[in-house]
Amino acid sequence: MKWHKVSALMHRDLKIMRRSNYRLVEIFYFPITTIIIWGLFAVFAREFAAEAGLMILVVNVFWNFALVSQSSTNQMMNVDVWSGSIKQILTSGVTGMEYLVARILSAIIAGVGVLAVMMAMAYGFGFTAIVSNAWLMIYLSLATLVASIGLAALVATVFVYLGREYGFVAWTAIQAFVLLSAPFYPVSVFPGALQEVSKAMPFTNIFEGIRMFVSQGFISQGLLFWSIVIAAIYLVVALPLYQLAFERARRVGILVRMG
Repeated sequence: MKWHKVSALMHRDLKIMRRSNYRLVEIFYFPITTIIIWGLFAVFAREFAAEAGLMILVVNVFWNFALVSQSSTNQMMNVDVWSGSIKQILTSGVTGMEYLVARILSAIIAGVGVLAVMMAMAYGFGFTAIVSNAWLMIYLSLATLVASIGLAALVATVFVYLGREYGFVAWTAIQAFVLLSAPFYPVSVFPGALQEVSKAMPFTNIFEGIRMFVSQGFISQGLLFWSIVIAAIYLVVALPLYQLAFERARRVGILVRMG
C-alpha cells in the first residue's frame, strides 16, 4: 500500500466533490432534510409519544450516517466508471486496494462532516443526551462507520465482479441491509427465518442499542460488544473478497470493459 497514491486519489475525489453540485446535494441535502422532518416530528410527538419521536429521530441520524459513508464510497467508483477515468487511474499503477481505500477515506471525511451536522441538529430538537453521553455516541458512531465501510467493500466486490451494469447496488444495497437490521422495531417482528438473518445484519445491534438508550437510558454491554464485533467481521471478510474480485476482474477483462 503506497499512501502517496491513496492521498493523491483522495485529493482528486475531494476536488470533484467540491465542483459537483449534485454530489454536495446528495451528501448533505437528503440527510439534513431527513433530520429536519423527523426532528419536527419529535417536537410534535412530545405531547403524546415523546419517546417514540425521539427514537425515530436518533435512529435516522445513524441511518443517514451509514448511508453517506457507504454510498459515497461506491458512488465515487460509479463516477469513475461513467466518466471513463477508471482506466486512466488503474493504468497509472494504482492497486485495487489503494483505489478502494482512497474512496473509503474520502467517504469518511464526508460522512463525519454530515454526522456532526446531524448530531447538532438532533441536540437542537431535544436529544440532549448527545452531550451527557458523548463517549457512547462516539462508540455507536464508530460501530456504524466500520459496518458501513464493510458494506461498501462488499458492494465494491459485487461491482467489480459483475461489471458496470450492477452500479445500481451503490445506492440500493444499504436499504435492504437497514430493513433487515430492524431500525424502528424489534427483531421479533420478523418471521423465524428472517430473525436469524437480522441477527447477522451489521446495524441490528446498533439500532437496538439506540432504542434501548432512548427508552431506558442505557445500553447493555452485550449490544455494545456485538455491535462492533459484527461490524468488524463485515470489514474483515469484505476486504479480501474485494481483492479477489478485483484481481479476477483485471484478469478476465471486466475492468477494461468498465472503462
